[in-house]
Amino acid sequence: MSKRYLGLLILTGLLLPVAAKADTEAWDFTTVTGQGNGGTSYALGTLFTPTVNIVVDSLGYYDATNVDSTSQPSLMTQSHRVSLFDVTTGGTLVANTTVTNAGTLVGHFIYESVGPVELFSTDEYELVGVTNTTDFYTNAANVSGFTLSADIVLDGYNKNPGVSAGYDPLNTASAQSFGADLGFEPVPEPSSLLLLGTGLAGLAGMLKRKLMA
Repeated sequence: MSKRYLGLLILTGLLLPVAAKADTEAWDFTTVTGQGNGGTSYALGTLFTPTVNIVVDSLGYYDATNVDSTSQPSLMTQSHRVSLFDVTTGGTLVANTTVTNAGTLVGHFIYESVGPVELFSTDEYELVGVTNTTDFYTNAANVSGFTLSADIVLDGYNKNPGVSAGYDPLNTASAQSFGADLGFEPVPEPSSLLLLGTGLAGLAGMLKRKLMA
């Protein structure tokens, strides 16, 4: 293998993580002090505005936990519809999925892949998840060590009886209930994409010349 070919390969490998960073959940917490379900299905919504453009590639739903554990086997027994809406455009559906215990458990949430879809810093969004009637959920008063990892501002919350993760234009709750979550990636910088494209183009040209030789 020539030094030039090896250099392009190394450059491309180094740039790939820049263009596709590891997925991160928007929020989570350390300890649960209370959770439950009174047999009524609720549509739990969180309104938020990104402070920078982000790419959403998974939607999640809260998984009942043994109070202080964040890495237990799933205790989810029902399916949970999760939807993401663009509030600024009047409630346009951006992404949706059904979360089950076959999804990927990260912290206190189970995730299913979607999209990916880009969310813009100029728009407000609503993330809605349906509790169903048996699985537990919790709220901000019953968690500690709350962490907000996404570059977003939380604008308000909804909690309404229902079995559909539909768009709700009204802010009807004073505290966040969990509920849905989302997995996101920062949007790559244009300069990173340009470098990645240059590296891939050079690598492709080198391979083509070797094949034609």
